[in-house]
Amino acid sequence: MLKFYTAPMAPNPRAVENILAIKGIEVETFSVDLIGGENRGEAFVDVNPAGQLPALVTPEGQVIAEVAAIAEYLEELKADPVLVGATAGERAHSRMRMRQMDYLVLSPMMMGYRHTEGAEFFGPRMRIDPAIGATMKLIARDGLTWLETQMQGDDFICGKQLTFVDCAVYPLVLFLSKVSQPMDADWKNMTAYMARCASHEVLGAKSL
Repeated sequence: MLKFYTAPMAPNPRAVENILAIKGIEVETFSVDLIGGENRGEAFVDVNPAGQLPALVTPEGQVIAEVAAIAEYLEELKADPVLVGATAGERAHSRMRMRQMDYLVLSPMMMGYRHTEGAEFFGPRMRIDPAIGATMKLIARDGLTWLETQMQGDDFICGKQLTFVDCAVYPLVLFLSKVSQPMDADWKNMTAYMARCASHEVLGAKSL
């Protein structure tokens, strides 16, 4: 059976929890104390040398980290329901969107948080510079403003159908909008998107 390392109330592990739930894939779950730094301890670093969550261990013993990589692996295991794409074009589109979300929205939002409101928590774990945080928040805002234009007429980030991209983006944007970077009221498409995800039977099932 697959082994899944997760952490309560953490957006990226929640993304994989979303995918597992939607696909109905059973795993053996191990909860890691992220707040207490267990993910940086020797036992977990032996599993994932990067010390990051989530992590998936296959029956063959291969460790897969990073949400997109885990999503691709799970799609190969169980294609129904499709979350990466049913055709070559759809798969390329979702992969493109995930990459765009990573460098235009998710990474700058997270960096903005880590170097400002989250500095006390992240300070012992990484270099902190408040100036970086302020700049990253502006970059994240630019990314979300761009995404607002891209979502005109669409229900989800890749179009009309929910994909793994939504499973990854929604929890992190939701969390950071609460603790660091509120959504702009003028972003009508993004506001509707967040509400749509919140009402989804899986994505909206737990609060962050």
